Amino acid sequence: MNILGVIPCRMESKRLPGKPLKDINGKSMIQRVYESAMKCGKINDLIIATHNDEIYSHVKGFNGEVIKTSDNPINGTERVYEAYKKINKEYDYIINIQGDEPFIKFQQIEDLIKICKEPNDICTLIKEEKFSDELNKNSVMKVVKNINNEALYFSRSLIPYGDTSLYSRHICIYSYKPSVLKKIVHLQPTPHEISESLEQLRWLENGFKIKLKSTVYDSFSVDTKNDLEKARNLNL
Repeated sequence: MNILGVIPCRMESKRLPGKPLKDINGKSMIQRVYESAMKCGKINDLIIATHNDEIYSHVKGFNGEVIKTSDNPINGTERVYEAYKKINKEYDYIINIQGDEPFIKFQQIEDLIKICKEPNDICTLIKEEKFSDELNKNSVMKVVKNINNEALYFSRSLIPYGDTSLYSRHICIYSYKPSVLKKIVHLQPTPHEISESLEQLRWLENGFKIKLKSTVYDSFSVDTKNDLEKARNLNL
């Protein structure tokens, strides 16, 4: 199976501007993401996609593979698709790896690849957890699934409602069949997507299925200054 990994990367974060180049104990955030993903031997090609000249030069500086996109994409999915078109090679699946998760595990990518097969057009990961204050934050995405391990709904709220022993926290890494990626980037925003500010709800509302795979490996996204300090303290 031929797999492309793309790390979409931009500087314009509202809560932590310039975060891809933030230093985490001697290496930038984006370098840490790239080097972690490179450990996955099941990815055929791995590339960072950005429209920013500073990021582009920085990636070149640590000998990473990078491609320049336009500044038109409004989200990471669109940037991944634009990079894929520029590469102009055939792949069975394209993996969207978040550029703000410096402690992503290559095992997470391997877990995702295990379900990259027919008829799974879109795949992503979950981690099953007991209730915690961290899980209850609206910055942490939750998901409920059906009996076929397909997503029913994603939310910033704690779902499902009521007492439950385990919740499913979304690990924000996706794989797509190229033909499906081409379709979803042309979809218009939908009501639930707008309400939750979660792009994957657009796909569900348009009838696409999202296959889920449980992983035991953890990671977290760096969205704020507090997250950045947490990352620096974790990297001992």
